[in-house]
Amino acid sequence: MSEELWSELEKMDILRERMGIGYEEARAALNFAQGDVIKALDFLEKERDGVKRNCAASDRGEEIWESLKSKLQNFNHTKVNLKRNDATLLSLSAPLGLAIAYSVWRKPSLRMLALVGAVGAALNHFHLELDSPDKTGYDDEAYGYSADE
Repeated sequence: MSEELWSELEKMDILRERMGIGYEEARAALNFAQGDVIKALDFLEKERDGVKRNCAASDRGEEIWESLKSKLQNFNHTKVNLKRNDATLLSLSAPLGLAIAYSVWRKPSLRMLALVGAVGAALNHFHLELDSPDKTGYDDEAYGYSADE
């Protein structure tokens, strides 16, 4: 299982133990608090005490807008690389690659040519690689790997 999944399960277990609730309620509280255990505990305590949360639609809309902007910014910094034998032959930004792929797919004559080209590229050991700016680091030590191996 991935480390992210375990951390979510651990967070839910903390909420369940402290508040005496089920997994569904713990998951809903974590979703509401955007994964922050402290905010989720606060939310659950206030809910238990009868204090209603003030969830203005504009506040929630602003959160959704900020999340969407963040995802689009991450997408804009993603690169699509065409590689063969670990050598990069072509590198495009993901939006440009998506626009080209859509344009080719919309033309039936180019669609067949693209499919034949994709099969030929696969047979000649070409591959596509997405290079995304990763905000979460990969911890080799957590899995018992060292950088020398």
